[in-house]
Amino acid sequence: ISNSKNIYLCLIDRNELGVYLINLSVADLLYISTLPLWIDYFLQRDDWIHGQESCKLFGFIFYTNIYVSIAFLCCISLDRFLAVAYPLRFAKVRRIKTAVLVSAVVWIIEIVANSAPLFHDELFQDRFNHTFCFEKYPMQDWVAGMNLYRTFLGFLGPWTAMLVAYRGILAAVRCNVSTERQEKAKIQRLALSLILIVLLCFGPYHALLLVRSIMFLRRPCDCGSEESLFAAYHVSLALTSLNCVADPILYCFVNEGARNDVGRALMALLSAACQRGSASSPSHADIIHTASVTMETPLSTKKYIWCPGETPMSPFGPGSPSGTQGGHMWRNNTGGPILCL
Repeated sequence: ISNSKNIYLCLIDRNELGVYLINLSVADLLYISTLPLWIDYFLQRDDWIHGQESCKLFGFIFYTNIYVSIAFLCCISLDRFLAVAYPLRFAKVRRIKTAVLVSAVVWIIEIVANSAPLFHDELFQDRFNHTFCFEKYPMQDWVAGMNLYRTFLGFLGPWTAMLVAYRGILAAVRCNVSTERQEKAKIQRLALSLILIVLLCFGPYHALLLVRSIMFLRRPCDCGSEESLFAAYHVSLALTSLNCVADPILYCFVNEGARNDVGRALMALLSAACQRGSASSPSHADIIHTASVTMETPLSTKKYIWCPGETPMSPFGPGSPSGTQGGHMWRNNTGGPILCL
């Protein structure tokens, strides 16, 4: 739902950053569509029961999502660097048409680079009669070579570019005296969040991928080493799925309207929790004006709503008049007013 809403909001924004975010959300939605079968795969204790062709397809989507996501996070980082460090010199480069062209190139490169699973048998059966999907023990020669390519060009290359862009952003922000301190902090947080998403979601997976590949190239038939890394490797695979959760959070850094939407949603959830907690009250309708608690109501116009309780107290502190004000009631169990929303 969050990724679908991101696509809609990015279409409204109509800027080059929105183009990259749309592509990021599309990649996440493709991966999310495969999650039910992956969950079933792990619940079956790594036993794939859905056939060869579905394994090929989902392996292809898995790899494509990883490297498309990394590429577009890198694009966002570089775009922010150009916007902060060279706002006028590269203004013509930072256009929607350019972003669309870059996005098309990214998709073509990653689809071609990660299409290998579509042309190879991806099922492997171990001695315990488990059928693995796109996992083979020991590794094959071409898989080891592909893993080195993925690690250095698909992960380390873009991540290094993001580090360079982050350093440039810090230098540009530090030298810019016209930008407010709060705005500088927001720019720095965005750049840092991009780096951390790539590092935390994809770093462990590629570290183990590199270790497995090097171990195989040195000792091709060392199954014991593969077995020792099996559990850790699967944990790192699961961490890559967190990217689909991190990307909507990233959008909140970029778009102020999205941050307001999240704030309103959280306030509505707090209000609902408050109302459930006071369900023993004689009548909520007599105590809480629910019309003021909606997702559409701006936060600045919301009125305080106080949960009903045994002893009404004023929201203005002890000693002030208690009871109702503006149709709302308040309570206090610990000596001070408790704000529910």
